[in-house]
Amino acid sequence: MLKGKKTVALCTSRIYDRQVHDFIKRVNEGISDTGCSLMIFTLSEDVYWEEDKLHADTAVFDIIPYEITDAVIIMDERIKSSTVSRKIIEKAHAHDIPVLIVDGQYDGCFGVKFDYKKGFENVVRSTFESRKISHPHIMAGFPDNVFSMERIDAFKKVITDYGFSFDESMVSYGDFWANPTIRESLKLIGSGNIPDAIFCANDIMALNVCSVFQQHGYRIPEDLIVTGFDGFDEVFMVTPAITTAMCTTPELAGAAIDFIRDVANGDISKEDIKLSVVLPTYVPNESTGFPKVSMGENTLQDHFNSGFYRHQESAHMMFQIITDMQTSKDPNEMVAYLNDRILHDQELIKNVLLIINKNCFRTDEYYFDSSKSRLDPHELVMYIDSDNERVIKKMPDGHVFFDEGNPVLGKMMESGYPLIFYSLTYMDIPMGYACFNYRDYDNVKYSRSSIISSTIEMGLGGYINMNYQRSLVRKVNEMYERDYLTGLYNRVAFYNIFEEVCREKRGTNTPVSVIMSDLDDLKTINDNYGHKEGDRAIKVIADAVKKSCPCNAVNVRFGGDEIFSVIPGDCDVDSIIGKIERYLTDCNESSEKGYDVIASCGAYTTCFDDSFSIKSALEKADAEMYRIKKEHHRGRQK
Repeated sequence: MLKGKKTVALCTSRIYDRQVHDFIKRVNEGISDTGCSLMIFTLSEDVYWEEDKLHADTAVFDIIPYEITDAVIIMDERIKSSTVSRKIIEKAHAHDIPVLIVDGQYDGCFGVKFDYKKGFENVVRSTFESRKISHPHIMAGFPDNVFSMERIDAFKKVITDYGFSFDESMVSYGDFWANPTIRESLKLIGSGNIPDAIFCANDIMALNVCSVFQQHGYRIPEDLIVTGFDGFDEVFMVTPAITTAMCTTPELAGAAIDFIRDVANGDISKEDIKLSVVLPTYVPNESTGFPKVSMGENTLQDHFNSGFYRHQESAHMMFQIITDMQTSKDPNEMVAYLNDRILHDQELIKNVLLIINKNCFRTDEYYFDSSKSRLDPHELVMYIDSDNERVIKKMPDGHVFFDEGNPVLGKMMESGYPLIFYSLTYMDIPMGYACFNYRDYDNVKYSRSSIISSTIEMGLGGYINMNYQRSLVRKVNEMYERDYLTGLYNRVAFYNIFEEVCREKRGTNTPVSVIMSDLDDLKTINDNYGHKEGDRAIKVIADAVKKSCPCNAVNVRFGGDEIFSVIPGDCDVDSIIGKIERYLTDCNESSEKGYDVIASCGAYTTCFDDSFSIKSALEKADAEMYRIKKEHHRGRQK
């Protein structure tokens, strides 16, 4: 529970898909009187059963706040990864949280699912009952995939009932996707052994089978009957419209609403676990010789057109934002581009939060080198809250987004609309997440959330890379400009830097002072204590000079133990030398070394007139330094 509301975590993908969007709308409206708040954790694309390598955007499910979550709903067939689903279930059960699996089945979980096998069998059997078929074929999904094998079994059952003997030549594998289906369709055409009916395991494959065969002169359904499965919107918008089975959301949403109501009322326990089964609805259409069924074609087309053209209009802007973010000089400038171009455009979005790992902005290590999880709640900072017009608001130490004291979270939850979370990933490593809170169910906005998230992660990831590269360039420059032992400028860097100072100051009569500092008895330290201690003594002198000179001083190690400082403008050289000597005295008193670090310091002050020569100034300061060094030497001999 959070902010006095029970929270439900809905795990899914592609929230802009019409059926997922309809599910979210139905569920959220159905629980509006329960005092529950819906949080959606979503992927831009499903994982598609690629269990061996899960993409980093699945990290969005790692930020589910199980400590304050009262129920979890997983749209298993939308995520399409049993590995991901099992991980969520394991964490939920560890916190004693009930889980509802939508369109799937796992031990210990409530469930509601379509009977895909029976639904596909209905499509095949109904087609056989209405049309004379002599050469049936199935376009299956992946080999050995459970959904694919179920539909092959249903196909076998029906054709056996109609007197056919099954053999493997009746099966092609289109991997549930376009390109593999196109490849397999071309193989069938090339073989010359053309089926008169192809039963496709999903609608995407049916669309592509129809397209390939029509391009090669085959008529559908006169020469070839084609069926699909799933009820995708597109099958009602092509010619011919394709026979399918509708796996619609009302029944699934109803089960989810009942589940949440039971959670809200405390009427749920492990003893109540059950699985409800829904049969997909058979829809005969033109591809099997039936009259066209439109299923609201005009509304669908308006929906597609609206989304397409609005996306086209924003494409250039999104590209420009990515470029601007990647080339920004610092995080404030980067976030300003977002704030100006996206977050204040109410057409695009009402409210968004960006929660980003603070390590993204470090330059002492390369963020994308690490393989550790980057979504530790205590390493996240809130960088944008567009609704409250905040930019770069760092969270206090120990504060996380899902915190009872977070006023931004409270305001979003009070809206009554779902909170939508995406992970922000780049180079397959998560950087943080984005949270959207629309105050309506406009599906174009839901679709935009995915595009905006992708834009942000591309811009942010590019910025991190560019920022690190700039840091490397600075470090390389420092390696060439700085003395490795003391960190002071070296001889070459000094002349380059001071040349610019001279161009700016020459002829202005601005004062300029040179202080030459030299370590006394370096040879004695080296001979008696070793060169390592000699280096330490030189570094102590350098530290004394850096800490004692004003910030505009150019401090240089010329070589050996020769260190000098050039200070433009008014300064008290005697005071500076006094600070150097006091620093060394304090250091000697606390060092417990067998030797003292003592410096001889000589100074010379002149001005940037037309006759100014840095070489002459250095020589005069050097001469004064040697005069002081001789005095120190005579003093030690007495």
